[in-house]
Amino acid sequence: MKLRDLLQNFFGKPTSQPEMTDEVVLKIIKILEQARAEEITCDDMFAQLDEFAEHKFYGRDIEKIAPLLREHLDICNGCHEEYAALLQVLENTQK
Repeated sequence: MKLRDLLQNFFGKPTSQPEMTDEVVLKIIKILEQARAEEITCDDMFAQLDEFAEHKFYGRDIEKIAPLLREHLDICNGCHEEYAALLQVLENTQK
């Protein structure tokens, strides 16, 4: 049984829509694999941003320390700009 058939059996075969192609099913699976059970908000991020910037500035492995914060920065431009500004301040204070 193909994955497409399995999903269609589970969700029921739509009558007015065309069958899902294997390509569409694989895209859905990739999206689901990347979804996290827990995510953080911008408010959570701002509450910890200064510590996170200091960890990065001092060369600590931020991927291990706070992977959710790193992921949030990768998708949120506002938080990333604030983070970049904090790093710039830290660099300027060391000169």
